[in-house]
Amino acid sequence: MTAPVERFTDNGDGSITDNVSGLMWARQDSWQVDGKWFSWDEAIEYAKHMNYIRLAGFQDWRLSYVDEVKTLYSPDWENSDKYGTVINLHPIFPEGCLPTIWLKDDGGGHDGFIFDFRDGESRELYKSKTGRMAARPVRKG
Repeated sequence: MTAPVERFTDNGDGSITDNVSGLMWARQDSWQVDGKWFSWDEAIEYAKHMNYIRLAGFQDWRLSYVDEVKTLYSPDWENSDKYGTVINLHPIFPEGCLPTIWLKDDGGGHDGFIFDFRDGESRELYKSKTGRMAARPVRKG
């Protein structure tokens, strides 16, 4: 019998690899790095900045699609957000992130999408809103 593959690997370079999906994620979200809330456009620019600085040596970082970010969510996983509230993000990611992140999915016009690690739901939101949203860039591994 072979041992099960660990789901995630911390690469030690600011990135975490999902060994099941093959996606590579930024270890910290934008709140943990910059301490700022972002609108959708600012989140897009943040991902572009990760390309500029070559996070983990790569230049193809972007915001995730809803089906991709759902691979980071499980009701069996516990982590805590910046407020100390339980979220369902794998504990390999450091505590203190924001509970909601912007997604690449575009609702068209003025609406974008966010994902909430408290309940695993995605929903439309006005792109210019700078409420408590962050960015967690991803790339294909």
